[in-house]
Amino acid sequence: MDAGPAAQYAAALREHGMSAQDIAGVSGVSVTLIRRLLKPPPLHPPQVSQVTADAVLGVPLPPKERPAQLAGRGQVDAAPASVLLTELAERGWPARRLAQGLCVNPHTVASIRDGNYARISISVDQRIRALHAALLPLDPVASGVRPGDAARVRTWAERRRETPSADLIAA
Repeated sequence: MDAGPAAQYAAALREHGMSAQDIAGVSGVSVTLIRRLLKPPPLHPPQVSQVTADAVLGVPLPPKERPAQLAGRGQVDAAPASVLLTELAERGWPARRLAQGLCVNPHTVASIRDGNYARISISVDQRIRALHAALLPLDPVASGVRPGDAARVRTWAERRRETPSADLIAA
């Protein structure tokens, strides 16, 4: 059967704080298959068995107000978080300020933003998503970031956008 509904539901479970390992443990499906389902649509399997789909769709969605007991202990792809952090940099938010909001080291923020991590913890991913949603509509300078710092980060982000990456050069 079509894997789309199971893949979408697995992604919703991840958004609610469950890792691939958590989903696999509750559903009884192998963690490898769950990880494949969590890939973006062109990369996840087009078909899964009815038993697999039913098992994934049968995992209860953790309540928003009380996170799942194991929530945040797994890992997810870092690429979406990298995009969110880059977007904040383009607006003028320095890594140091983002690190304060995320309770991590500024070097960690820069490494995630620059794509140096393939995977990050679910808890860090969730904090990045929440911080992105909170800061995106705000002006960094009006929020206490020094104008020079905001300008420096914006310049860095623009140069990064204009410079072809090493991946494109190698191709």
